[in-house]
Amino acid sequence: MLAPTPTILATDNITVGPNPAYLKWFQQDQLIVSYLVATMTEPMLSLIVGKSTALEIWTCLKDNFSQQSIANAANIYFQLMDMTKAICEPVSSTDLVTAVLWGLDPDYAMIVTAILNFPPLPKFEDLRSRLLFYES
Repeated sequence: MLAPTPTILATDNITVGPNPAYLKWFQQDQLIVSYLVATMTEPMLSLIVGKSTALEIWTCLKDNFSQQSIANAANIYFQLMDMTKAICEPVSSTDLVTAVLWGLDPDYAMIVTAILNFPPLPKFEDLRSRLLFYES
C-alpha cells in the first residue's frame, strides 16, 4: 500500500498538522518490516540494506528471487532437454525426480530424505511444488 502524506495541507499548501492516517500506516508498515527482517537469513538481509518500507523490501526480494527462480527453472529445463536428446526419448517422471533430488545441494537434505523414505516418489509437478514450498 502506498503511504499517505505525512502531513495535512490546507488549501493554500500550508501544513496544518500531522496526518493521522500516515501515523497509522507507518506503524503497520514498520511492524511488517520487523516481521520480514526477523525471518531473513544474513545473505537476504544484505540485499535489503537501505530499504525502509515493507514495499521497498518486498520489491527488492521479488526482483532478486523471482529472477533466480526463473533461472533455476530454465536450467532444469535445459538439463531435461539435454537428457532427452542423449537417449532419444522422453525422460520419465521418476527419472526426472531422481535427477532433481540428486542435484540438490545439502540445504535440501531434510526434504530429500523425507521424499526418499516415504515411497512412492512424487510426480515431477508435485516435487516442484514441494521444493518451492520448502524453499520459501
